Amino acid sequence: MSIKIMELKTILQKLRNKINKIDELILELLFKRRKIAIKIAKKKIINKFPIKDKNREQELLKKLINFGKKLKLSKKYIQEIFNIIIHDSIEIQKKIKIEKKNNNDNNQLEIACIGPKGSYSYIAAIKYMKKYKKNYFIKKYNNFEDIFNSIKKNKFNYAIIPIENNYSGFIPEVYKLLIKKNIKIIGDFYLPIQHCVLTKPNIIFKDIKKIYSHNQAFKQCSNFIKKFHYLKIKYTNSTSEAMKIISTSNKNNIAAIGDKNNSKFYKLNVILENISNQINNKTRFLILNNYDINKINSQKKNITLILKTKQILLFYIIQILYTNKIEIIKLKLNSYHKNQIKEIIYLEIEIKKEKKIKKILKILEEKDIIIKNLGSYSRLNISK
Repeated sequence: MSIKIMELKTILQKLRNKINKIDELILELLFKRRKIAIKIAKKKIINKFPIKDKNREQELLKKLINFGKKLKLSKKYIQEIFNIIIHDSIEIQKKIKIEKKNNNDNNQLEIACIGPKGSYSYIAAIKYMKKYKKNYFIKKYNNFEDIFNSIKKNKFNYAIIPIENNYSGFIPEVYKLLIKKNIKIIGDFYLPIQHCVLTKPNIIFKDIKKIYSHNQAFKQCSNFIKKFHYLKIKYTNSTSEAMKIISTSNKNNIAAIGDKNNSKFYKLNVILENISNQINNKTRFLILNNYDINKINSQKKNITLILKTKQILLFYIIQILYTNKIEIIKLKLNSYHKNQIKEIIYLEIEIKKEKKIKKILKILEEKDIIIKNLGSYSRLNISK
């Protein structure tokens, strides 16, 4: 090796050492910046100030861009770096806000669900909160879109959302929102569902001409509906909305499909019981939040991923999981042809070793697979 090459290598190493020291200094400064952001968050929470301040962000970027010009740094370079730093600061502050809410036992926890009082989601929310929390308030929404939008705005602590039924399968709207929105699953549980025909007092079944309920309830009772095909079907946003319509109507020829235990909320009579297609009918509910803050201990945990692929890679993904002995709990595939994405895969797998999961994710990322992690969580046991 010539003396010139040796000298060049020595010079390069010295320069690289300088860069390493600068990089370490940058990380130390970012750490200090985070600590200050945490202090700011605590002050904002106490004084009930909003976490995000667009004017402050724009003003900061403008000053940094002007300062960067003096250092001969491009506008795009500064924007890209500080957009990441500012986003990190906002996310840290949001997380602190939620954790402060959840850790304060004196605060009344808010939990969101679909439907008026007496819906299956409402009952699921009560059962969850009674088992795991002390003080709660249920916030009722009319549709899933509003709940998901409110999650991002931190309008409540938790949301209880039905995701699938063991007979009718996934709820399409919820499935699409899980793909579209950035949320975290912090737990899930099953709730037995006992569909019944409900009416006002002193009404008999042969008088019924029209029946109200949610789309999912009709699917789960499709055999019953076919048997009495003359009944007119009316769809509602929830089973509890159907019960409310019956209880407030002057008509005596209408009924609702709903749960026996929930009929008491609307003073309705059960005239036919257990009309579900499946005897062991049950619905799976997800517990959602902005962050993975699950603190319930469990030997088993699941992780839910949304995988977006630019090639047809389903078989390859299954093969990778099988080779690494990763158990697939749930898999749903959607063909997709937009923005070069060909497949969207909803995947639930069981976690046994965190290192192995990290290894799998790295392999998938190397295949140019876009991965959205919806969170790792425990399966909860909430009895009827």
